[in-house]
Amino acid sequence: MGNIAGARSEPAREGPGPEASTPALLERELTEAVLAGAARSDILHALRRATGRHVRLLSAEGAPLAATDGGAGVPQAVADGVLAEATGPVVHTLDGLRATALPVRAGTTVAGVLLTVGPGDPRVRALAGAAVTALLIDAVRAGDGSAEVSSQHTPADVIAALRSGTVSPSVCTSAAGLGIDLRRPPAGAVLHYGGSRLRAWSTALTWLEHPMRQEGRTAWTVVPDEAVLDRLRNRLRLMTDDDSTDQVVAASGSRPDSTVGLARSFTEAERLLGLARIRMVPLLTFDRCGVVQVLLPLPRPQLEAYAEAHLGPIRQRPELMATLRAWLAERGSRQSVSTQLHLHRNSVGYRVRQIKSLLGTDPLLPAASAQLHLALAALDLLAADDERLHGDDQRLHGDDEPVPTVR
Repeated sequence: MGNIAGARSEPAREGPGPEASTPALLERELTEAVLAGAARSDILHALRRATGRHVRLLSAEGAPLAATDGGAGVPQAVADGVLAEATGPVVHTLDGLRATALPVRAGTTVAGVLLTVGPGDPRVRALAGAAVTALLIDAVRAGDGSAEVSSQHTPADVIAALRSGTVSPSVCTSAAGLGIDLRRPPAGAVLHYGGSRLRAWSTALTWLEHPMRQEGRTAWTVVPDEAVLDRLRNRLRLMTDDDSTDQVVAASGSRPDSTVGLARSFTEAERLLGLARIRMVPLLTFDRCGVVQVLLPLPRPQLEAYAEAHLGPIRQRPELMATLRAWLAERGSRQSVSTQLHLHRNSVGYRVRQIKSLLGTDPLLPAASAQLHLALAALDLLAADDERLHGDDQRLHGDDEPVPTVR
């Protein structure tokens, strides 16, 4: 942060300063500085030092808010185009200079347009991008009108509407402003935090440039594919900085054909999240959940009936249920099951004989194996639903520690 102090008094250099060898280092420096109280002008002067270019911050209408050279802004139509990312990065200012323009926004929070005066340069653009987070923090902290909410609905409102299936024209408009294309609806997704740094979790959600709806330990969003969801999960895991690597669990439903199907996709995601937590896997998506796809639409009574029909005789025998799961997973390898369950090989054989006798079939026969896999998956879904309902009960009765909630 020492490079920020006194930045106003130093003349512009012809090239980037050594402290800005990478955009990542510059972003960290500027973010730490603004959190420590650095002003908007300090950020711009530090960016000037890093890029060797004069820098201007404009409002959403193109008027200058701050500049290292006291220069002018751009026409409103140009600013609108930059904020909508509908034009190229090089623009012409009102005082006749060429500049590289960068939108400074996250969701509906708009801090304006950042200009670096001079011809286009990929490295300069990357360094300018490193200042966006700091400028957004400054805009929100200042509360002086430079940060605007440009839609009727907050990002949390939009996600809540998509989750409930109440998609009005105004929600569609707001969703488009967030980059959500409802003509090709994304999948519903849900993330859950099981760690102890609850305030860090809530803060991390607000820092994501991705629309979120948070209630306590759980957050809902939409994602176009598994890669985006995995990236969100990893970022949240790193930002909460927990010792355990599996404290953030995520799941997503199927991609619907229309907005009507989004509510179903969210329901699928919630059931899959419960299943992921039961099975202790960090990420589970509709496309990769296997036979569970067949079971997700079924109500509890049908799941219960199917599990009872195929597992009833051993369902209340935990030792036999554990042996059956291991036997199916290890494809009948007595040695593997013995190691996994810490049993003698003879004990494994005795239990398997009991299972065959009570179920009246060999679990490894193809038809029986398929039915038993489905029945076990049905039990897992029932357990996941129970866990979710129990968690809701705890929150309602105050058994869980309060968590700041993003709305």
